[in-house]
Amino acid sequence: MNAYTQVMSDRFEVVVPSAPKGMDPLEWEARLELAACYRIVACYGWTSVVYNHITLRIPGTSHFLINPFGMRYEEIRASDLIRIDIEGNPVSQSEWPVNQAGYVIHSAVHSCRDDLHCVLHTHEPLSQSICALDHEVIPLTQEGCQFFERVGYHDYEGIVLDGSEGPLIAEALGEKNHTLVLKNHGLLTAGENCAWALTRHQAFIRNAEVQLRAMAAGQVSYIREDVMIKTREQFEGGLAQAGAKVRHPEWPALVRLVDRSDPSWKH
Repeated sequence: MNAYTQVMSDRFEVVVPSAPKGMDPLEWEARLELAACYRIVACYGWTSVVYNHITLRIPGTSHFLINPFGMRYEEIRASDLIRIDIEGNPVSQSEWPVNQAGYVIHSAVHSCRDDLHCVLHTHEPLSQSICALDHEVIPLTQEGCQFFERVGYHDYEGIVLDGSEGPLIAEALGEKNHTLVLKNHGLLTAGENCAWALTRHQAFIRNAEVQLRAMAAGQVSYIREDVMIKTREQFEGGLAQAGAKVRHPEWPALVRLVDRSDPSWKH
């Protein structure tokens, strides 16, 4: 491993190692970003032991990084991530396999949307509860307004182990959606980087909890459509983070948190 370097960006505000010899620095930075994302998801408790997946496209390529099937999220390091091509073939060496369902779901998104570089999928119970309802997502919080007209729905057809569902997932995603409710299955959020996918996941789960509680109480207070559109545009345009050093200030804050607790993610 080369000498340490300081990286100050919307991805990191901690000291990280330079790229290993022979590796493109862009791939190494993508590995660092994704490894940090896995650790943050573990910190939130959104994991299912070794299942589910987060992927990140390597800049300038059609390849993406995915977790080794069998490792817990809190174990994953940047060097552990597996680089695969869009056909699911490993490009980097690893003693671990790749979860087939993870490849099928994520490659469907990476293949159809050039703007969504990070795809985050979990079986977190609050969002799974929304996925089990015969009801669409209701934006009921300020953060929840991000999902107005940005959520697609895909019916459950069993464990996704072949490519037959890929076109259906792409159709549900469409051209504008960044979030998918996989019915009776789980939540998928995506974005141009890990920060976008993660913050959308967090906002969806918070809104899901509020929606479930409000529906149970039978006292739902709806937000006007024009207000939802205005608020969504404020989030998408960056006004919601006005005055912050970076677009998603919670991202480097969370990276600092996981780095303080266990810095092994960046190796």
